[in-house]
Order: sequence, then structure tokens, then C-alpha cells
Amino acid sequence: MKVTIEKDTGEVEVFQNVTDCYLAVRQETVVMKEGAPVQVLDTRSYSWGSNLRALASELYQSWVELQDVLRELRKGAN
Repeated sequence: MKVTIEKDTGEVEVFQNVTDCYLAVRQETVVMKEGAPVQVLDTRSYSWGSNLRALASELYQSWVELQDVLRELRKGAN
């Protein structure tokens, strides 16, 4: 898998042959609470490592099976 990241400055960074992906997001927002602005930190994280490997494996297997079916159709099978 290839991951491309574009920073706010417009600079682009590309990572090749990525097998695991982990994303942590920390976002500051200001909300009004009891008439006063309050800064709230929201932190979330996501991990796609094992999910991406499983998905890639399933896609590859489906592709191989489709090739087998198409090959048989070319040979005249039903």
C-alpha cells in the first residue's frame, strides 16, 4: 500500500510499501459552556494494519478465482 500525505504547507510526502497504518488525530475546538468559551481537546486514533492485510488477502483471492473462471470460460466451459 502507498500512503500520500499532503501537509497544510502544500508539501507532499509519500510512503511506499506500507503494511500497517495507525492514525492519531488531536483536534482543539472552542465551545461555549455556561456563557464562556472553553477549549476542548478531542483525541481519536485508528489502526488499519490487520484489517488492510485481511482485505488485501481477500481481494487477491477473489482476483485469482475470477481469473480461473474467465480462463475456463475461454476454454468453452459453461
